[in-house]
Amino acid sequence: MTDLQASWVHGSNVEMEREGYFISKRRTGYGTQFKTHGKEWFHFAIPTPVILGGQRSSLKKIFVFYKTEGTAKITAIHVYDAGDKIKAFDNLSLSGDHSKSVDQHNSWVITPSPEMKFGLGISVHVDFGPPNTLGVPGIWFVTAGADFETP
Repeated sequence: MTDLQASWVHGSNVEMEREGYFISKRRTGYGTQFKTHGKEWFHFAIPTPVILGGQRSSLKKIFVFYKTEGTAKITAIHVYDAGDKIKAFDNLSLSGDHSKSVDQHNSWVITPSPEMKFGLGISVHVDFGPPNTLGVPGIWFVTAGADFETP
């Protein structure tokens, strides 16, 4: 029998890689909204149950709930165990409202399932697009998390 544990953080915990690069940032009870142009990385630190029931846990699945506005789209998701990149989902083009429930555009299975050693980081690359006359594109981050398992 396996033990499963989920660990999540609220969208208000997201950090922008280049703080101050945005046009606007707003934290609310719903999550965090960034509006800008160009490209930027965003990072979530997920509480990580490295050992469950005396055994090392394995990462099974990750989640990032979001809602894009205007031309903004997610182009990559990178997954880290401390400083080690354990999975990269590149060449993505994700947009729309994926902020309310698990779907195929906000969840990713991690195969093979790596044993966790330190702490899980989920990095999200967003391409907001160039300046335009339609308004400033944006993204809402609502929550992020992961499923862990031990044998």
